[in-house]
Amino acid sequence: MCLLALAAAATWPACKGSSKQKPADPQPSDAGPADAPSADAPPVDLSFASGTIVVAREEDHHHVTALALDPATAQWVPLAGDSEWSLFPTGHLFSLGFLVIATQGESQADHVEQLGVLRRGKLELFGPKAGAVRNPTVSHDGTLIVVETSENNFRDLYKIDESGKSTRLTDNREGNFEPSLSPDAKHVVFSSSRDGDSEVYRAPVRGGAATRLTAFHKDDWSPLWSPDGKHVAFLSDREGPPRLFLMSPDGTSQRRATEETDVDVAEDLPRWSPDGTAIAFVRGGGLDQTLVVLDVASGKVRRLTPEGHADTDFAWSPDGAYLVAIRRDVRQVRALPAGDLVIVNAADGTIAAPLGSAAGVRFVRWLP
Repeated sequence: MCLLALAAAATWPACKGSSKQKPADPQPSDAGPADAPSADAPPVDLSFASGTIVVAREEDHHHVTALALDPATAQWVPLAGDSEWSLFPTGHLFSLGFLVIATQGESQADHVEQLGVLRRGKLELFGPKAGAVRNPTVSHDGTLIVVETSENNFRDLYKIDESGKSTRLTDNREGNFEPSLSPDAKHVVFSSSRDGDSEVYRAPVRGGAATRLTAFHKDDWSPLWSPDGKHVAFLSDREGPPRLFLMSPDGTSQRRATEETDVDVAEDLPRWSPDGTAIAFVRGGGLDQTLVVLDVASGKVRRLTPEGHADTDFAWSPDGAYLVAIRRDVRQVRALPAGDLVIVNAADGTIAAPLGSAAGVRFVRWLP
């Protein structure tokens, strides 16, 4: 099961691509909205932080709002005015706006999802409208999207250009999941169970046959192209617990990325640093979810989460110097707290800035 059902992703973090039904979205919690900094609290210096930090925050039991952090006041500001749609930021910019997934419906029968762009507080919907619209990946110039949707099948991939025109890229009843565009936007890697087990494939964005990159009797999923185009990271349970692997974009040179040997420890939610030299991911099991950073060249891993705490979601800063994380104190066994949002230094995990309570926050993203 995924650590969080609402990546990558919003980008829904990746489950194994298979013909089995994906886990349902998590049920709303009793947590209230994230607290604004107290009037008596000392001001938070965010002058070092470039880009825009955004969160999806649950306002009540059915409605989710997209908020952006104002660095001048350290206050959370709605990205849109009153909307009947729940809005999940994806962590991408598209066509000069914030790309979101908009959702409606309180039951599986009436639930719908659609991509949207927020510009000047207004929501513009576009693209396929279906029960699931997940895991959008966007070209570096912000003009092309490839997204996973259930519009005409269990899950298939569609590309969408700036005009809103959508073109179907796959057609398999077993489903195609978790697309990741190459830096030049000419190819996309994704997971699919079309040949039995979940495997990783590469296909040309212009259209055409997909090439299978992995071939193992266990599952491979969550492919993620590196920003420099040299590697594809993916998850696999070929050695037991889910582990992080690397390979070349043509499927050669597949190898373990870490030396983890504990069978009770899984590796999940891999996210490349902006320069492609490191991968941050969550390592652990149960309440023990530790944010770590892997240096790809040396294979060395450094832990950013302090003892007694868990980081359940995170995002890189645009310059790669920091990460923002949802952090919880897991020593409070009776009632797991909502936790806090913190910015930490990528080099050593020290806190660069506290951002207040994470109550109601479903996930966090950091945009350029």
